[in-house]
Amino acid sequence: MIVVVLPAYNEQDTIVPLIESIRKTARKRFIEKMKIVVVDDGSSDDTAVQVDAQADEDTILVRHPQNKGLGEAIKTGFLYALNLHPDVDIIVTMDSDNTHTPGLLARMIMTLDEGNDMVIASRYRPGARVVGLSWYREILSIGMSWMFRILLPIPGVRDYSCGYRAYRAALLREAFKRWGDQFVSQSGFSCMVDILLKLHRLGAIVTEVPLILHYDYKRGKSKMNVSKTIRETLRLAFRERSERWGKSHVR
Repeated sequence: MIVVVLPAYNEQDTIVPLIESIRKTARKRFIEKMKIVVVDDGSSDDTAVQVDAQADEDTILVRHPQNKGLGEAIKTGFLYALNLHPDVDIIVTMDSDNTHTPGLLARMIMTLDEGNDMVIASRYRPGARVVGLSWYREILSIGMSWMFRILLPIPGVRDYSCGYRAYRAALLREAFKRWGDQFVSQSGFSCMVDILLKLHRLGAIVTEVPLILHYDYKRGKSKMNVSKTIRETLRLAFRERSERWGKSHVR
């Protein structure tokens, strides 16, 4: 059983085409047991209405009455997916703005089947491309990637922040058992880094597959506050670095 979690905030123009594309990919790749869980994070547009019109036994709408941020939407999606069915064994997260291609799902699932615990769709692997992103944002993104690789290296990882990931459900269950509600403790976009660092602490085997990020498919402005995200991510990185240094120094 595979559950695709889509955190959504004001994505009325892209959410239905994305759901249809995921369903089409599942049919083409003979993925029989797949469910889509859309977490509407207090959208002020018709995102929830659009999803509700698509809802069936395989597409489920979960709503936050007000916007809580990406971290809370991801947490809600994880917990809902883990409790959805006892046979759930893979949970995938994707952005809802149609920039992540569902065609990569089959490869990510296959890579989990090869023995990995987590697979990241990476912008920094041979074959990856970023289409339509401003040079300023691309330079920032590359700089953050190198900072993490230097300060907090994780074997097999170059892209610490991409939200397109596949996880073994058992790994997420273990993480919630250890950290409880604090497993996802960052409310903003830095939550993806936070999740990765904690799963690394659990000994997760992580690998990446190349992503073609279609930022040119995105409609409307980005919801990410760039300066806030940089500040939160830097604080998280240096706090984690200090904790690692402290533990190694004690030893």
